Amino acid sequence: MPSPSFWPGDSRHIGITLALVVTVKPDTPLVAGQHEVPVLWTVRTTVRPDPALYTDEALAPFLPPGRGIALRAFGHDGDSVHWLLTRAGTPLHTDPRYARYSHQLVLRNDGGRVGGLPRYDGEGFWHPPMEPGVMYCLDTHSPHQGKPDERMEVRRPVLKLVAAVDSDVCVLPADVWPLLLRFVGRPLPAALDPDYSAAPRQVWNP
Repeated sequence: MPSPSFWPGDSRHIGITLALVVTVKPDTPLVAGQHEVPVLWTVRTTVRPDPALYTDEALAPFLPPGRGIALRAFGHDGDSVHWLLTRAGTPLHTDPRYARYSHQLVLRNDGGRVGGLPRYDGEGFWHPPMEPGVMYCLDTHSPHQGKPDERMEVRRPVLKLVAAVDSDVCVLPADVWPLLLRFVGRPLPAALDPDYSAAPRQVWNP
């Protein structure tokens, strides 16, 4: 099994998702418990996802037409591990109705990163590039947004596919690693669950 080496250091189309998230103004003050940098840890693993599994054609059935912002979560297993697919990033927002900590393993990334509030988004705050095989923990209750990472070769609209599992606690990389690893090489499902928008909140807690 590939092992992680350490660095220091969760819908449907956005029109539906915005009913569940809270958009944030750039000058919003942080409240107690929120983080300036929403990515809490990053790990470079030895996994190298197969790009042939995550081509434009393979991902197209999970996205609405066009090139605009889209966000979909699908394929939840018994531990609530799932695929999370975004297109063209996300607006600055928080996710108070979801489990706070989203642990993610990058399978495809056309050049996106996760930023916080603009005043905490200088280059000194940036996480390492989220290349395929990088695993990280995102505090979804702190302001965050998906945006282009000019350190990478950006291909627009930026598609980003991760394996994800959400929890009410920030889980150590070594503990969440076996869950996310199971999605590496797994075929994408044939179709989206038509009832997903009404599905209950799914959380994994160790």
